[in-house]
Amino acid sequence: MRPKPFLSPVAPPPLDDTTPPAPASLASPWWKDLVRVFLLGGAMAAVVGWLASERRAVHALEPEERAAAFQQEWEGFQRLCGTPTHQGLVPRCREQARFLLHFPECQGACQELARLHGRALR
Repeated sequence: MRPKPFLSPVAPPPLDDTTPPAPASLASPWWKDLVRVFLLGGAMAAVVGWLASERRAVHALEPEERAAAFQQEWEGFQRLCGTPTHQGLVPRCREQARFLLHFPECQGACQELARLHGRALR
């Protein structure tokens, strides 16, 4: 003899396509969002600090040392980036152009060439 199946007194909900599924919560706890904001702010502060440190280092040099460093960088930049360059050197020319613009000695042709490389390479 087979046992009779248990029948519930409550009927199950009908299975049709009009019943929307239960919404899933996409919200994360508020403290996780706060941690993300602080991490992003810290990363941005580090990048800004690193960029400003290069400028401070250049301006902290004695005028004679700064002029000598500028002359050396300017000559290297002209040799490497003064003529049309190989595509592999483009990032290096952009970096050197950005660095040269930190020097107060970068005037006239230096500014033109550095800005040209900075704009053209972006």
